[in-house]
Amino acid sequence: MNLLVCLLVIAITGALVIKKFKAQTVLLLGGLIMMFAAYLLGYTTSFVEAKKATGVLFFDAFEFINITTAKDAANLGLMIMTCTGFAKYMDHIGASSRLVVTAIKPLGKMKSAYLVMALTFILNMFMSLVIPSASGLAMLMMVTIFPILVRLGVSPVGAAAAVATGHLLDIGPASATTLLVSKTVNMPVHEYFVGYQLKVYIICGLMAAIAHFVWQKYLDKKSGHVPAEYVEAHKSDDLEVGPLPYIFLPLLPLIFILGFSDYGIQGVKMNVNLAMFLSLFIAMVCELIRHRDFRKMAASIQTFFKGMGDQFANTVTLIVAGETFAFGLTSLGIVKEFVAAIQSLAISADVVGVIVSTIITGLSIVMGSGVASMFAFAPLVPNFAADLGGNATTILLGMQNAASVGRLLSPISAVMIAVAGIANISSFDLVKRTSVPVIVTFITSTIAILLIH
Repeated sequence: MNLLVCLLVIAITGALVIKKFKAQTVLLLGGLIMMFAAYLLGYTTSFVEAKKATGVLFFDAFEFINITTAKDAANLGLMIMTCTGFAKYMDHIGASSRLVVTAIKPLGKMKSAYLVMALTFILNMFMSLVIPSASGLAMLMMVTIFPILVRLGVSPVGAAAAVATGHLLDIGPASATTLLVSKTVNMPVHEYFVGYQLKVYIICGLMAAIAHFVWQKYLDKKSGHVPAEYVEAHKSDDLEVGPLPYIFLPLLPLIFILGFSDYGIQGVKMNVNLAMFLSLFIAMVCELIRHRDFRKMAASIQTFFKGMGDQFANTVTLIVAGETFAFGLTSLGIVKEFVAAIQSLAISADVVGVIVSTIITGLSIVMGSGVASMFAFAPLVPNFAADLGGNATTILLGMQNAASVGRLLSPISAVMIAVAGIANISSFDLVKRTSVPVIVTFITSTIAILLIH
């Protein structure tokens, strides 16, 4: 019964969103329906922790939304808002256009905007090793790489796809799922990273870069987007180009994040929000020196706050709605039933690994995150892998990669919503652009794990 309810709600939700009904409303209602269905069917008795319960179940459902909104607005939401506000401020003072104008000259000599896009995607993947947050990395790249790709002639949605998929796979010691796998198989993190993750990551990255080059170029051409014509048409755009030293301002958040890390100056705690506010302060000081007008400099901060507000209205609310929808799914016990079904399969370990990875991909798409399904499945793997004579680590690696790519096919995942919001496009259109590179990655990961390990 619970599966029937899930499928029905997912089908109706998808149909309404496709018909351009407001996604936030549809997802919130879908999530609430599944939450109440879970209670009526006996899958859950509460929607919030006992100490946060209101005493009325109906109220508790909305208390969950309240708690989720507060959490997202304070954490991920604030990061998305500060990044957007900083990007708007960079546009306002001409720092973004200065970076673009300066960078386009050498990059333009490569003749192919899509080759530059593929190369920056690989750079983006490399950055994911030192910036573990998919949304955080994407926000930084939207401030720096995205405007350059667009001015080179890549369509905004194509450039956004390359940025969104930069954090292609969860990898490295800072990843929660990496730590989970390491703990589950009792293997040191560095051994798992070097011995298992790294080879597959490199192969997947190269294949995804090629897929981006082909797929984005094909869809741009199909949509009538001609890079040369686009660049020519926008040459006359009235850009506010800042002074040459302003080329470094959009890069400041990246410099702060990398500079105060394990790969730079240690002992100083740095995060994306702090990096954005520090960079904003430096940019405003530069504006004061440039114009020698304190009133004008003081007024300019309104651009930053307006960008934050716009992003809250469009993006943060969608993330809250997506989390409510995902909570409704998990409340109905779908993940637990999938786990039980896998345990009952009497087939080889390799086949079980592929099946589980496929299921996790599907769950990640529907829920917008693969963390929940990974934490549900992972503890069971060592036991059934031993029974089937398989390698638990390779099965878990496939599952981890599947969880990563699934969120890049989900229009309600945080990173997709955030990138789409800044690029001013639909997250559903963005999924279409990420689909082929991500599917290629999943297939490549599955084959590489089977062959290498």
